[in-house]
Amino acid sequence: MKKNKVLLSFDVEEFDLPREHGAEISLTEGIGVSAQGLERIMRVLDRVCVKATFFCTGNFAEGRPDLITRMVESGHEVACHGVDHFSPKKTDLEKSKEIVEEIAGIKVHGYRQPRMQKNDYKELKRCGYKYDSSVNPAYIPGRYNNRNVPRQPYMKDGVLEIPTSVVTGMRVPMFWLALHLFPKKVYYKLAKITIKENGYFATYFHPWEFADLAEYSAVPGYIKHNSGMKMAGRLEGLIRELQKSGCEFATYSEYADS
Repeated sequence: MKKNKVLLSFDVEEFDLPREHGAEISLTEGIGVSAQGLERIMRVLDRVCVKATFFCTGNFAEGRPDLITRMVESGHEVACHGVDHFSPKKTDLEKSKEIVEEIAGIKVHGYRQPRMQKNDYKELKRCGYKYDSSVNPAYIPGRYNNRNVPRQPYMKDGVLEIPTSVVTGMRVPMFWLALHLFPKKVYYKLAKITIKENGYFATYFHPWEFADLAEYSAVPGYIKHNSGMKMAGRLEGLIRELQKSGCEFATYSEYADS
């Protein structure tokens, strides 16, 4: 596969962020918030003619099977993201595959662990996954300490790991929060630097970032910053900027198969 590939992905999970900050939210409401954001994302992808990879929880797939079907019919890749996002279990690798494959009606090849936690590669292989994308090779106090993890894709126990992109040196993470907080031109420039250095750019977002979050007081302000329709605009701007630079978009499976 040619270089300068962009791997765009979304963690399609029930919105459970308030629970991380001590506030309760029902599963039904959490799915509804994410569904609102997902609708906006898919409209953006339709406008820019880009196919993405959607890592879906079993809870969301069962709650909104219509949106999973829409992903498949639109030519996007559907992958797995556990069952219950807030309470991951060892059995999720197998169970989430069963749920998502049945609802999507396709074979699933990829997995991402909730909150990008460590994965069991031997179990991934046993369950039939070809690739995993659960590594953010950055140092973020209280979340990740992956300064010594490879920045490039690597094989482990027969499974291809595709890390999220970070900028060389300080390993600045180019994930979802960076697009919220960085000035757009700064993010675009760092993305292009990363592509030039690594030959590919892998990043991820969550549908709830694209939903209306003003009423959720438990959600920190820095996460609400540039959320909702503003985030949809930022995503579209990023895609168009990378397209203008000659980058091509690919799903994770397409990249793994290459």
